[in-house]
Amino acid sequence: MPNQRITGLNSEQFATLLTALKNHLTWNKPAEKPHKLTLTQALKMTLIYHRHNVTEELLASIFSVSQPTVSRTITSIEKALEKALRPLEQSIENSLKIPGSLVIDGTLIPTWNWRSLGATNFSGKHKRTGVNHQVICTLDGKLLAITDPVPGARHDAYAFKHHDLQKYLDESTLADKGYIGLGLASPGRRSKTRRIAADMKAVNRFINSRRAVVERVIAQVKTWRILHTGFSRPLGSYSRVFSSGAGVGVLCCWGGTFE
Repeated sequence: MPNQRITGLNSEQFATLLTALKNHLTWNKPAEKPHKLTLTQALKMTLIYHRHNVTEELLASIFSVSQPTVSRTITSIEKALEKALRPLEQSIENSLKIPGSLVIDGTLIPTWNWRSLGATNFSGKHKRTGVNHQVICTLDGKLLAITDPVPGARHDAYAFKHHDLQKYLDESTLADKGYIGLGLASPGRRSKTRRIAADMKAVNRFINSRRAVVERVIAQVKTWRILHTGFSRPLGSYSRVFSSGAGVGVLCCWGGTFE
């Protein structure tokens, strides 16, 4: 069975996902030429691609097929995974209906620097192109929501307002200084004319120590390397790849089910 370090899924998770995939995809149709790979091999190839962001040429060598076959296979499996995972998606409003304080932060998913887009996706903070997602979790590290992407040139405050997150998050939500003025609990800024008071330093330390959990959640999401080492495919396919690749990873890491 597939190794968890290779695919990101243990044997039970892989088997459950494979069963769900069969309900949304007829792999070999009677009137068509059969695929060179079995559905099990195709799913494993796609998971390896998302988990490690390796080249299609390398996958072609590993599975003894051509690079075009790898490309077609990955696209087919991604589309089927997107359909299989769609019923499990929740709205932001429903996802955040949970008692207690929450934590929010933004993260940049690096992408290829497409000349046709100009500086739309260029993040001045990170000095590279990408898209911005807002990540929301609980204080004990349970991921609740990842928003749809906005251009990387937009800062976290813009993304917060763009997704109307002020409707669901209040002063009990912890955030960093990028969210100052949005009604959240964020650290105070240092004044150029005077030192920070001791009580404000204590508050800042408290917020930052509790807020660090969201950084670990983001790091866990980005163990799916296609979301960390650079998305080089056309951006038109990003939504599908994010929904399928990150969707599988999120469900596996935070105790979801494909059934």
